[in-house]
Amino acid sequence: MTIFDPAWLNYIAATILLIGYFIRDELKLRVMIIVSSIVFNFYYWLGTTPPLWDAVITGFFLISVNVYVLAQVILERTRLRLSDDEKRLFQAFETLTPGQFRRMLKIAHWQHVAPDEDATLTREGQPTSALYFIFDGAVMVEKGAHSFTLPHGNFVGEVAFVLQKDATATTTAMPGTRYIAWDETALRELGTKYPALGNALNALLTRDLANKLTDSYRPEDALPVLSG
Repeated sequence: MTIFDPAWLNYIAATILLIGYFIRDELKLRVMIIVSSIVFNFYYWLGTTPPLWDAVITGFFLISVNVYVLAQVILERTRLRLSDDEKRLFQAFETLTPGQFRRMLKIAHWQHVAPDEDATLTREGQPTSALYFIFDGAVMVEKGAHSFTLPHGNFVGEVAFVLQKDATATTTAMPGTRYIAWDETALRELGTKYPALGNALNALLTRDLANKLTDSYRPEDALPVLSG
């Protein structure tokens, strides 16, 4: 008497696949498809005489493709394989998903200013070619007759990038500063190719600008309220 009829593998695989079709989460769906395909392959191998090798080989390719896509989905949602510096940088990009952040990393240029030098990033009234983020150190900002120091954790050139206009200030990275630069054209193309990423980046830059305005506001500079 047969303890287990291999034909049941076909029904089990079909049931797993059917349940998977009710799942909207792509990661869970891919897992269900992979498990279902594996069970189907066991059926094609053990449940028929001779084994359906064409179906087994086809199933193997289906499993391989879904495993590859599953790996991409996991990378989209987790910080796996990010370096310590990249993880630290990601904390500042709170509106982006890990996958969107990885796409930005691919076109990012990490720069380190020498201890005895400085580097001009933007010039007031002139076109900009990149968006910058201060990773370590500080940047000197000069706007008209005013100047101040911008610490790490801030973007530089975000106004020009968002509004597509010339730089509103001259910025100079101080000696020893580490910063990340993104070519403006490449970054816009990335945002066009992935609209969700573009929207998330604009939201991040708008938030950065709002924080700067809040930090720079001083009650004593406000105009007095006139009565009467």
